[in-house]
Amino acid sequence: MPTTDLSNGGYQKIQLIGFNQKFMFLLGIWPYKTGDIKELLYESYFWLSLIYFLLFNTSGFALAILTWSDDYIATASSMGIVIEYVSCAYKILIFKSKTFKCLIRQIKIKENQILQSQDSDFIKIYRQDAQDNKSLVLLYTIMGTTGISLYFIVPLVSNIVIPLDYNNKTGIIKHHFIVFTWFPFDPDRYYWAAYLIQFFGCLYGYAYIVHGGAFHLSILSFIKLRLKIIQHIFTNFTKYSEKSQREYKLETAEQSQMVLLKLIILEHLDIIKFVKDLNQAIRIYTLFNFIISSFQLSLVVYQLFKLPFLKVIPVFTYFTTLSTHLFLIYSAAHNISIESENIASSIFKGNWDSYSFRVIKTMQMICIRAQKPLVMTIGPIADVKVTSLFQIFKALYSYICIILRISNTKID
Repeated sequence: MPTTDLSNGGYQKIQLIGFNQKFMFLLGIWPYKTGDIKELLYESYFWLSLIYFLLFNTSGFALAILTWSDDYIATASSMGIVIEYVSCAYKILIFKSKTFKCLIRQIKIKENQILQSQDSDFIKIYRQDAQDNKSLVLLYTIMGTTGISLYFIVPLVSNIVIPLDYNNKTGIIKHHFIVFTWFPFDPDRYYWAAYLIQFFGCLYGYAYIVHGGAFHLSILSFIKLRLKIIQHIFTNFTKYSEKSQREYKLETAEQSQMVLLKLIILEHLDIIKFVKDLNQAIRIYTLFNFIISSFQLSLVVYQLFKLPFLKVIPVFTYFTTLSTHLFLIYSAAHNISIESENIASSIFKGNWDSYSFRVIKTMQMICIRAQKPLVMTIGPIADVKVTSLFQIFKALYSYICIILRISNTKID
């Protein structure tokens, strides 16, 4: 068995995560251990960028508090971004944990096992899923990149197309900004300094949302991939048992079938442990994200009703990106549950009726275990499924109605 260890290998590419792995490395999130000054600089870069990002969020939260009940648009804009950004910062810290480093190491080891197995079917399944995942991640990345680019461009265009008045107190012309944040200086007087501060803060926010989300999605895809390989083995059980008989030089077909079943059981148990470790690491974040998503998205939708058309465009792309992120994660987690249950179905697709009683009995035990699907959980309250996503959007409608009623009451 390959013993690739990412903790001692610096940067090593994993095909399944290859596309967004590069961005995770650029963000300082990817495990990188070389034992020299490069590792120290890499870790320092991550922590400095994260601290800057958190300070940027603090300024947005400060403005939301200062404008509370006076300027609902400023409050909604600030809080709509800060809530999501803080949530992502928490998620990024989880990705830096030892648990995730161990999970990444397991992915690399399993990838080596599949690609070095010389089994064309395994390699085909792996590469097809890796390509599908890459296409999905690429589409999501393009969507997120388009959105953040519009956030950067729209204020610059607005300064020309929709110029603001002069400040009556300072006599300095007002400017459009990327987002609403508080500054300890006059942002209109030092516009480009304020713009660059927001630019880098939002750039990291975008990267944490999009590339962190793509990384999360890729790990869920990896679990689904391993389950599909088990299904493939059961569907073609006779073929692989004969291969096992030749490889281990066993005398009878029953012996080779039992050896193969033991290997499948070990693989299944390894997948169960992988899902358990992943869920244990991220379930509190999932709970937090589930609770705040409806309210946070409602603040974004409120801006769509109140902002001028030019500024609505980037806000709409932001809403689309966040909604797509939720859909991809929840549907990927749901698919894990479905694929784990499909293991039982795959057994019946093979020539199970030709096997010995002992083999059938063992397969029955696997079927029974497969009836308990593998699930990601929303803390202790529910499973991550598409039906849970519906609850988020139902609550979103309720929040929008409440916020609109409050803001209209204030105007009246």
